[in-house]
Amino acid sequence: MSREEGLTIVEVLVAALVLVLGSFATFGVLSAATVNTQRAKATQVALNRAEQEMEALRSLSNKELALTATPPHSSDAHNPDYRVTSDTFALTREPPGSYANLIVNGGSLYGGGEVEGGVVSPGPTSFSSGDVTGEVYRYVVWRNDPSCPESACPGTQDFKQIIVAVKLDTPPNQPGERGYVEVQSDFINPKASSLNNPVPGAEGVVTAQQFFLSDTSCSASGATERQEITGNHPLHNTLGTCASGLQTGSTLGAPDTLLLGAPPDPTPEDPSNPPLYDYSNDYPGQPPPTPETAKGIQLRRDETSGCNYVPTGATAPQWQVHRWVTDPMAAEFNMTEKATLDFYTRALSDSLYTGTLCVYLFDRHETGSPPKAEDKLLANMVNPSQTWWTYTPQGNGYWPRNKWEEVRLTMSFKGPQKIPAGDRLGVALSVERANTQGDAIGILYDHPNYRTRIEVDTTTPLNGG
Repeated sequence: MSREEGLTIVEVLVAALVLVLGSFATFGVLSAATVNTQRAKATQVALNRAEQEMEALRSLSNKELALTATPPHSSDAHNPDYRVTSDTFALTREPPGSYANLIVNGGSLYGGGEVEGGVVSPGPTSFSSGDVTGEVYRYVVWRNDPSCPESACPGTQDFKQIIVAVKLDTPPNQPGERGYVEVQSDFINPKASSLNNPVPGAEGVVTAQQFFLSDTSCSASGATERQEITGNHPLHNTLGTCASGLQTGSTLGAPDTLLLGAPPDPTPEDPSNPPLYDYSNDYPGQPPPTPETAKGIQLRRDETSGCNYVPTGATAPQWQVHRWVTDPMAAEFNMTEKATLDFYTRALSDSLYTGTLCVYLFDRHETGSPPKAEDKLLANMVNPSQTWWTYTPQGNGYWPRNKWEEVRLTMSFKGPQKIPAGDRLGVALSVERANTQGDAIGILYDHPNYRTRIEVDTTTPLNGG
């Protein structure tokens, strides 16, 4: 073998070695990138979950916003309960500091009496979202406003602060224990007077009022009480007035209710309770949905193209528009140009099809006996000739599949708008025919893990919402 041939073989071996070493480095980089991507995804899931919990807590009344028990102290610095000491919680995370008194049923109130009626479980409550799992921790503490003297404000119990922490489980492919994310928010008692309201100039402040879409038909008068959901049932016909009462089939019935309180969770430690129910198990479309997607309502597309607040179909119009209304407003409700629908949806049978959802906001005024509804639709600010907004998935336009996906649609309307005292605020949904290939779209709501709701920017919040 010549010297030239020997050198060529050596060069080949060296090149092969370099290639192998380079491959190891490349695989190492890819592995690290995969882990980092998983961490980023999990962190975003944790933040989303924390924000959802915060929104649910802020929907409670001032009395309900108290802990059912004192959370225990943890010796683990990676656990949020590490910041609990006896009856206080450290608002500063690291090092723990700025301790504030926890608000727990049975605790003392300034001026006498004790805390009662609290419904907030401190947790931890397990949750899962796809392949991400973890636990939710909740804390409510008293805060003092130093600018308001005790002679005018209730001692050191001027307002409440909510803290929600989400700690993720550590996956097997990631070493070390995961930390946690948290969100904090102040809560002002909506019944506080000008003497004890700790927010100077609070009048005119814009906040988000939440209304939760429920499976309970609205009451003709007074406050609607949420009905416990115990099983699957036929679709509610919501095309009548609240005086129509609960109806199914073709009989015009009461709209379902937009409630101030979030769907209750009877056993926070058990994510399977309550189960998911089908609110339209008499669905007439074909093919029928799979058991996994036959939950909530199956909203069928209209007979004609466009967004139609009044359904154009003659066979089963109750399947083509579903409506929700609040109880009558006790006082004028001021809406400041924006509302957001946060809803959970899924394609029936997880089939591949495009879809467009139409959303309507309206002021319902009822007159006469029996009452007749006069609905004033709010105009879209972008296109004032439209009295609706639409949601179409970005990209290829295919409706979400394989899981219940949370979607947010922000609606700017020509405003501000006022819902007069005695009127009801309403939201309605329909499915646009031309852009929807499937027969129907699934909408899930009125479940503690799927809190479909509408958030309205307002200067006159209700129940602290």
